[in-house]
Amino acid sequence: MRKLTWAAATAVLSVGMLTGCSSADEKSGDSAKASAGAAKDTGKDTGKQDTGKAVGKKDAARIGTAGTVCELPVSFEVAKSWKPAASSAEDAKMLAKLNDRTSVTAACVVDAKPAGLLGNMRVWTAARSDKSPRQVLDAFMAEEKRVSEQEFSETKVGGLTAAEVTYKESSPLLDEPSPQRALAVMTPKGTAVLHLTAFDGEEYKDMLPAWELAKKTLLPAG
Repeated sequence: MRKLTWAAATAVLSVGMLTGCSSADEKSGDSAKASAGAAKDTGKDTGKQDTGKAVGKKDAARIGTAGTVCELPVSFEVAKSWKPAASSAEDAKMLAKLNDRTSVTAACVVDAKPAGLLGNMRVWTAARSDKSPRQVLDAFMAEEKRVSEQEFSETKVGGLTAAEVTYKESSPLLDEPSPQRALAVMTPKGTAVLHLTAFDGEEYKDMLPAWELAKKTLLPAG
C-alpha cells in the first residue's frame, strides 16, 4: 500500500516538471499530473480523453519526422491520449543543469496525464558519434540517481541495434522503488534515448503498452 498521500504527490510532481524526471517522484511530469492523481484518489474522473489523434502539426499518431510536434533522430507512434510536446532550448538547458545530465539533451516529452496516468516518456538526443548504443546507455544511467537492479539487454528496433535497461529508482517519499526503463539507439541523424518514467509500480504497468508501441513502431526519422 502506498504511504504517500496524493496531496504530497502534488508537491512532488510539481517539482518533477522542473527536474525533468530525475527520480520516480520528480519524473512524473508537471503539476497537472498531480491533479490527475488527486482525482484518482478521490474516485473522480481523471479527464481522460480518447481522441485517437496525436498532438502535432500533422494529424497523425507518429512523431519524430519533419513537420510533427517533435522532430527527432527517430520516429515512433504515440499511444492514444498521450500528449507529445517539444522541449524548448530553455527547458533543455534547465533540465541539464538540474539533473547534472551532459550526455544527452532533452528534446521531447510525451505526457501520460491525458490518459489518466502519472508519468511520461521523454526523448533525449545527442549528435551522432562512434559510441555504441550500450555505451550511450551506460553514460545515461551514470547520470541517474538512486538506482538499483539494473538489467541491460541488446535488441533490434526498426532495423537499428539498440540497448535497453530496466531498473528501479528509490524515493524517500515512496515505500518501495519505482520501476523505470530506457532505450538507446544510434541513427544517421544522431543519438536518441527513450526514457519511460512512472510515479510508482502501478503506473509503470499501465504505461508499458505505450512503451511497447513506441518500440514496435520506432524507425530512423526520414
